Amino acid sequence: MSEKNYDAVLKELEQLKKENDALRRNVFNEKKIIKVDFSNTFFSIILENASVGIVLFNEDGRISKVNPFLLNMLGYTEQELYDLKWEAITHPDDVASLSKEFDDLLNGKKSYLKFEKRCVSKAGQTKNTRIIISIIRDEKNPLHYYLGIIEDITPQKKLAKEERLFNILMDNIPDKIYFKDLNSKFVKVSRSKAIKSGFKNPEDMVGLSDFDIFGKEHSQQAFADEQLIIKTGEPKINIEEMEDWLDGRVTWASTTKLPLYDANGKIIGTFGITRDITERKEMDKALHESEERYRKLFQTSADGMFLMTDVIVECNDASCKILNYERENLLRHSLVEFCPEFQEEGRKSADSFEDYLALVKEGENQSFYWKFKTSDGRIIDTEVFLNLILSDGKKIIQAIFRYITERSRYEKVREALFEISEAAYNVNDMDSLYRQIHHTISKLMPAKNFYIAFYDEKENLLSFPYYVNEKDPPITSKKFGRGLTEYVLRTGEEILVNAEKDIELQRKGEIEMVDAPQTIWLGVPLKISGKTVGVIALQNYKDEKVYGEEELLILTFVSDQVVQAIERRKNAEEIKRYAEELKQLNATKDKFFSIIAHDLKNPFITILGFSDLLITDYDELTDEEILYYVQEMKSSADKSHSLLQNLLQWSRSQTGHIHYNPRKLNLREIACTNANLVQPAAQKKNIALDCSLNENIFVNADEDMLNTIFRNLLSLQI
Repeated sequence: MSEKNYDAVLKELEQLKKENDALRRNVFNEKKIIKVDFSNTFFSIILENASVGIVLFNEDGRISKVNPFLLNMLGYTEQELYDLKWEAITHPDDVASLSKEFDDLLNGKKSYLKFEKRCVSKAGQTKNTRIIISIIRDEKNPLHYYLGIIEDITPQKKLAKEERLFNILMDNIPDKIYFKDLNSKFVKVSRSKAIKSGFKNPEDMVGLSDFDIFGKEHSQQAFADEQLIIKTGEPKINIEEMEDWLDGRVTWASTTKLPLYDANGKIIGTFGITRDITERKEMDKALHESEERYRKLFQTSADGMFLMTDVIVECNDASCKILNYERENLLRHSLVEFCPEFQEEGRKSADSFEDYLALVKEGENQSFYWKFKTSDGRIIDTEVFLNLILSDGKKIIQAIFRYITERSRYEKVREALFEISEAAYNVNDMDSLYRQIHHTISKLMPAKNFYIAFYDEKENLLSFPYYVNEKDPPITSKKFGRGLTEYVLRTGEEILVNAEKDIELQRKGEIEMVDAPQTIWLGVPLKISGKTVGVIALQNYKDEKVYGEEELLILTFVSDQVVQAIERRKNAEEIKRYAEELKQLNATKDKFFSIIAHDLKNPFITILGFSDLLITDYDELTDEEILYYVQEMKSSADKSHSLLQNLLQWSRSQTGHIHYNPRKLNLREIACTNANLVQPAAQKKNIALDCSLNENIFVNADEDMLNTIFRNLLSLQI
């Protein structure tokens, strides 16, 4: 109900009130009191037909009269409401504020009340209402009735809430929303749409069309699309549009457009929502161009290229040409199927390649020499580079292999490896080995400035066993610092550093300027069992182009052999040192045994003494005494002589005075010969010697040493 209708009803009620007041004054003058007659025909007509709720309640708040509209709005019967007070149909949270308003009205502070409050229906539903309340007074009685006019504004409240939420959406959504009439002119737009179109306020776009904002191409296309929607009622969902602007800009948008209907289902225009996809389109374009470049490079490269998972999923023409296979014969096969069983270092191709793949999957790019086997059985040498790439969001291995036509370079590298390996065995000392390594590497690349460094982790010290430099004086050691050598030791990675790279590393704090600045520096780690223990480096102060990726690859490849050769030479020198120490120990031991052997001669003094007695006192000795002395002398002499002989024999063997001359010997003959020597002694002790050995047993041994062994064994038993 509009406010005008409120005012009209109020005026009618005020008119009735005036007539009633005049009647009361007349009655009062006549000293009579009468009640208001609500059966007045005019009042009854208003009450029954009003499109708003009308209620009368007396001074104690009890409802005394309601109209049908209010009964229908609250769901009560007339009698049910007459049994209630106004508080019963008022929301509990509004009762207190209304009581104060009634007090102000009753005390004359206000002539009527006008406010919004919530009513509660019989079913418990909350109704938002707009209420006007006035009072009907009596001359005698200060308050007789409250008159209330109640309008249900719940739909308006709901609509206002929805409109508020809609406006919040239109002001804050980053996507662009717009509504257009039948002529494709804007009737409402979101704030983001206005700002993108160059307007501060959305209202500024009302009445404009795309032709006022965009270039001709987009404007005509958008107009045609919208007119087709109006004609057919068919929406356009997620279409991609190119937007050319009047200022020359070009952007892209993903757009959804739909028909706009009125309450009767009639199309009155269109509405749509767009999302800026310019960045995505540019990325798609860049990605497409990149893929095209890669595809062109892939197909036109002179190097063979594979894309692999566990098998080859793609290959280029060069790979087919190098291996002499048709494309379909390479795809869906393992790379190892096109290799010989063994690689040059002696490992199986399958095992070696599996190790390389494992490292690549961990993120370490690999480069190595590799042998392939062509379809006609030829073994070819290649350089292989493996790295991990992303293709369609999946990780895949890219293998690039280069057929080595420059055999001389490969042969030089092989010869260098052989020379370094041989030097480890042939040179006399470490200095000679370092010089040979320097000489060998100089055959592969310029090596005027060359050094080898090792790191002592315990002492935190860098040692330079070999250092040749045209500007810096030789150094033997220094504390671990922030130079290029230390950088390679820290990272464990080979590196090629030119002046620009040098400055970059200094800026990042990776290194500090510690030596004379070089134009180009090349360094690779020396590793033992995966641990970086040293660095081999070359540098040049004049020509930046003297070293490149090829030299870096060669030096990296050679470095393994270098560190192995150095390690072997060090081990050989250690063995030599230990041998010298052992020789000294043995000399001392030999001297000791010589002393013992000398002391063992003392028993012979006794023997000589007994022999003197026998000579001088022979006539006075009995036969038994003489025999006893002789036997004791013989026994002592035999045992002492045997021990002395063994000690002397051992001493001679330790000092190298006994030569070992092995030959084929009959074991039975040796055993029986030595048994015959001790046969008399054995018989005296009733010991039987059995020499029944197989005649066909032969041994390869030194005859003197074997006789000594048998003599010792027999002597111990008799």
